Order: sequence, then structure tokens, then C-alpha cells
Amino acid sequence: MEEREKKQQSGKISRREFLKDAGLIVGGTAIGSSVLLAACGGGGETATQTVTQTATQTKTVTTTEQVGTATKTVTQAVSKFVCPIDGKEFNSLSELQAHFDAEHATGTAALNVVTFTVNGQETTVQVEPNESLHELLHEKLGWTGIKDMCYGYGACGSCTTIVDGRPVLSCLTLAIECDGAVIETPEGAAKTNPALLDAYVVNACMQCGFCTPGFFVTAKALLDHTPKPTEDEIREALGGNICR
Repeated sequence: MEEREKKQQSGKISRREFLKDAGLIVGGTAIGSSVLLAACGGGGETATQTVTQTATQTKTVTTTEQVGTATKTVTQAVSKFVCPIDGKEFNSLSELQAHFDAEHATGTAALNVVTFTVNGQETTVQVEPNESLHELLHEKLGWTGIKDMCYGYGACGSCTTIVDGRPVLSCLTLAIECDGAVIETPEGAAKTNPALLDAYVVNACMQCGFCTPGFFVTAKALLDHTPKPTEDEIREALGGNICR
């Protein structure tokens, strides 16, 4: 009698022998199930489909088809672009961008970008929310004819700029509020009204000249609306400009 049969008769089977037998049983069950499935199905088909979606909004569709004992797996990646606000799906990035601009964005204003015309030149620039028009024109765009002798308190008039036909204090005007505006600095005013510039030169209308650009721009704005002002109108218009 073999040693294995002796152990079975004695009721003593080692752990190694138990695991070995268990493996054979499980394996036999799996094989039997496969054969039984094929026999019962009569060559029929079963199909399962799973859909997974990654964080990059790419859908992977996996289809498993079983015909008899044969298994066929087909994996197909379908890219989708999902709006981060309302979850709508689009087939291309351009479609998503168009949807976002139309439904959720506020155009370039969301980036604090303004477009205006300064001295006849259309300009588009990004600004800070608290940036003054004086800082933008003088520091960023280089229109240095605009002065500032009161350090941004709006008390001297030397930073006067024409915005949409009105003289304004550029040090007290936010640049972000000037989107779409037509702006004229002393450089532009000198070109559009050279006769006024000549009158300033001929009549020596300056001392050190620091406050002169503000006076000049304010006078030009007055003449644009009132070509022949009275002395009182001139005094009232220039009342906010102070000589340094």
C-alpha cells in the first residue's frame, strides 16, 4: 500500500497534500464550468460592457463578447471635453471654448483686459483692478505728456486727459473703466488743435511748464464744445488747474 493511501486510511493528511488536492479540485471545477457553459449555451453569445471615465474626461468603453469558449474583448477610447461649470460634453476643444465664451465667460473683461483708442491708436492692454488711467498711460504706454504734481489726490489738474470728449482727472480714473473709450492726451491734443498749441507758445503760457499740459488739454476740451468761449467760461473751465 502506498504512503498516501496509508495516510487517508489513518485520517492523517499533511497540509501540503490538502492544498495540493484543493488546487486540483478548484481547477477541475473551473474547467468543468467552462465546458458546461458551452454545452448549455449551445454555442450562444453573451456580452458584457463596462464604461470607465478618467479624470481627463476620456471615456474608455470595453466590450467583452463570449461565443462558446472564445472570448473577444474590444476597447475603444472616446474623448469628451466637459464644461467645468455645467458638465455639458463636447466632441472638440473648440466646441467647449465656444460654449464657455457664450454661456459663462464675460469676454476679456474676466482677465481685466481693456481696449480703447488713445490719440487715434487702438490699444488693448491688461490692467490691474486698482490701476489708474494715469499710471496706465504714463507708465505702461509711455504718454509722458500727462503730469502729476499732487501725487494722485486730484488737486492740481496736471493729469487732465480727454475721455470721450470730457476732461477728466486721470489720476482719479480707473483704467478698467475705460474699456471702449476714446482718449486724448496732451500729445494727441497738440496734433488735433495745433492752433491752440501755437497760441500757448506765442503768448508764453508757461513758466516751468510742468502744469502746462493740464491747462492745455482742459482748454482744448473747452474749445471742442465751445469754440468761442467767454472769459467767465474760460475761468470756470480752467478753475481746477493749478500752476505749480
